[in-house]
Amino acid sequence: MLLSSNDIFLFISFAAFTGVALWLLLRPLRGEASAPGASRGDSEVALYRDQLEEIGRDLERGVIGETEADSARLEISRRLLAADEERKKTGRTATDPRWRKGTALVLALAVPALALGVYLAEGSPGMKGQPFAERLNVPPEELPLEGLVLRIERHLKQQPDDVRGWELVAPVYLQLGRFEEAANAWTRAMLADGVTAGRLAARGEARVMSNDGVVGPGAKQDFEKAVELDPAEPRAQYFLGMADFEAGNRNAALARWKELLETAPDDANWASAIRARIASLEQRPAISAADEPMIRGMVDGLAARLAKDPADLEGWLRLIRSYEVLNEMEKARAAVAEARATFPEDEAALARIAEAEKSLAD
Repeated sequence: MLLSSNDIFLFISFAAFTGVALWLLLRPLRGEASAPGASRGDSEVALYRDQLEEIGRDLERGVIGETEADSARLEISRRLLAADEERKKTGRTATDPRWRKGTALVLALAVPALALGVYLAEGSPGMKGQPFAERLNVPPEELPLEGLVLRIERHLKQQPDDVRGWELVAPVYLQLGRFEEAANAWTRAMLADGVTAGRLAARGEARVMSNDGVVGPGAKQDFEKAVELDPAEPRAQYFLGMADFEAGNRNAALARWKELLETAPDDANWASAIRARIASLEQRPAISAADEPMIRGMVDGLAARLAKDPADLEGWLRLIRSYEVLNEMEKARAAVAEARATFPEDEAALARIAEAEKSLAD
């Protein structure tokens, strides 16, 4: 396909801009060899100092505990002292910078030339352009899910009080794993059209999902307000039962779920999940394959979080109880062993772990 002069000019312009961007990015490669901080020793010292500062920030955010922070500081300080001694002893400087200039020149010329060549060979330079807005203005059934979200978001920027739009996009956010955005969408719906039990329960569910499946204080407050408005709100009652169970109140959870089933409509699609929960707690047949993925989501998320941050006693206790719900007693006992190994000197923690282990034999 022949290219017009405008196409050629456009491609050459893009190549030139790419070259300029690469030159700016690679400019540090031209630095003088004797510049301060250019040596390997200087770089290592700066790196370890940054890591010490990062540990302090992680401790303030609660990402790590005090014990982990002290251990990490000790190790990094040891490396910092060693790097500083090595720097003073060798006094090494960077190598001849001429190779840097050559590398920068080759990259600045080769990358845009290669990109242009590949596009001309494999791309469609003669294809008529289609603005982004036009691509969204097609029938909804022709759009992917992400495209539908973009269309609704564009509409909501123009009409932020459209409650229907917020109610449409919130469940999609949940489906896409964008849990915090789903919670915010339900908040906007309530600001636009008032608080209802259903909207509170939906926002609470999004908050639970964003918290690795654990019913946190904010979500629990949403569910409690929902049942005040409508005691029969099934989603709120279900998650309040989860909150009871996570707090160790197994009987309260069972009572809440059984009462919910007694008032459930015959065609309620959520009733099977409730029955599976009750069956698990009462040591009846295992959860069905159809219901297990929903129930397992909380357990997998909690286990992954504990693998990264094991210094969370409440998290271990919830994981033990969750495996008990799934009738996976071997995993529950393995979690007991890992929890004990995490808190070997904490008598109060060990006592609570022992109590959780005792419930596995009940």
